[in-house]
Amino acid sequence: MVEDDTILGGAIVQRLKLEGLAPVWAQTCAEAIAALKRSQPDYMLSDIVLPDGSGEDVFRKAQPWLGDTPILFATAFGEIDQAVRLVKAGAEDYLTKPYDVDELVGRIRQSLSRRSASSASAAMPEFALSPAMEAIAEQLRRAAATELPVLLTGETGVGKEVAARYLHASSPRAGSPFVAVNCGAIPHELLESQFFGHERGAFTGAAQAHVGFFEEAADGTLFLDEIGELDTRLQTTLLRVLENGSYRPVGSRNDRTFGGRIVAATNADLGQLRAEKRFRDDLYFRLSVIEIVLPPLRQRREEIEPLSRRFLKESSTGNRPALKLSGDSLQALLRHDWPGNIRELRNRLQRASVFAKSDILEADDIFPEMRLETLEDGTLGDARDRAEADRIERALIASKGRVGEAAKQLGISRTTLWKRRGRSRS
Repeated sequence: MVEDDTILGGAIVQRLKLEGLAPVWAQTCAEAIAALKRSQPDYMLSDIVLPDGSGEDVFRKAQPWLGDTPILFATAFGEIDQAVRLVKAGAEDYLTKPYDVDELVGRIRQSLSRRSASSASAAMPEFALSPAMEAIAEQLRRAAATELPVLLTGETGVGKEVAARYLHASSPRAGSPFVAVNCGAIPHELLESQFFGHERGAFTGAAQAHVGFFEEAADGTLFLDEIGELDTRLQTTLLRVLENGSYRPVGSRNDRTFGGRIVAATNADLGQLRAEKRFRDDLYFRLSVIEIVLPPLRQRREEIEPLSRRFLKESSTGNRPALKLSGDSLQALLRHDWPGNIRELRNRLQRASVFAKSDILEADDIFPEMRLETLEDGTLGDARDRAEADRIERALIASKGRVGEAAKQLGISRTTLWKRRGRSRS
């Protein structure tokens, strides 16, 4: 929920908690973006007018982290045109202030029910796309039936958070929150407050109480990504939570109980960190009761083609059909070693989708370095054409693919833009 009105926001948070939900409250655009980077919500309610921008700013900037999260905008009468524009851009709907809280809760319930049904029928079977990952899925399902902590290890980009979500969805906690935290992305001075929350007035600037990650996760799953980067002070407190299930918000005199489950992940060598006294031995043994190693993508090449088609489908916009792979591009995908694993595969295909010159992707669309290798020599005209093509593509990116706006920025007509873009690709 993104709402700067403390009275309205506080009332809605209280109501949603009474409904058994786990609201995360942001009062500014910056707070909203930070929260979305930590974890993707199941639903988002946002005010239009905010102290440091607008709900539209949040909507535009948060696209990389929102995924298919439905967004409902709350708007005053004078901002309806903007709300309508946002609905056309992909938001679910809007409510005009003052709105009925019962209606709001009903909408959220309906949306969550639809997503839950969709996840139950579709998300689970797509996790294991190779024999190697089917073995991992079996381990995760067995671990899900226990209450034990789980440590997921593997290279960057192999899908550790996806595995954690699969474990959560396979467990009795599936109906409770899944809260993902990047331990290396939290400012040092905010660590305790972010993890354990704080009371109002606990320190300078604490104008209101703050819900920490442990309280947010409730009896669900708290996923601690990049656990190897966790500050040594927090390691001691986390160990206490694992041992007796209790923690204390900053500024509070009373302990609170954490009834959820902790799943940690890292691409670091925890053995080396332990030898260097940068990671506690006792915390490692607590976290790694069940340790599952995810193999890199180069060891599960059977997944490259189905993952590629999925990412291309996700990258399709509007009425444009999903791009297809040529035979050469598929072979290039299969030959590549993928040092960045699934994350690199997704990023390359998303970029290729932006610059695609036709409905079929060629190898050099996905691996532009191949094209650069063939362009080291050439005439002055070739260099001019490449520079022109680069300028056109940058204008299209800046205008988010709106051809008319890009043409206006370049001082040419839409027709000329298309002709010159086509000439540069021929």
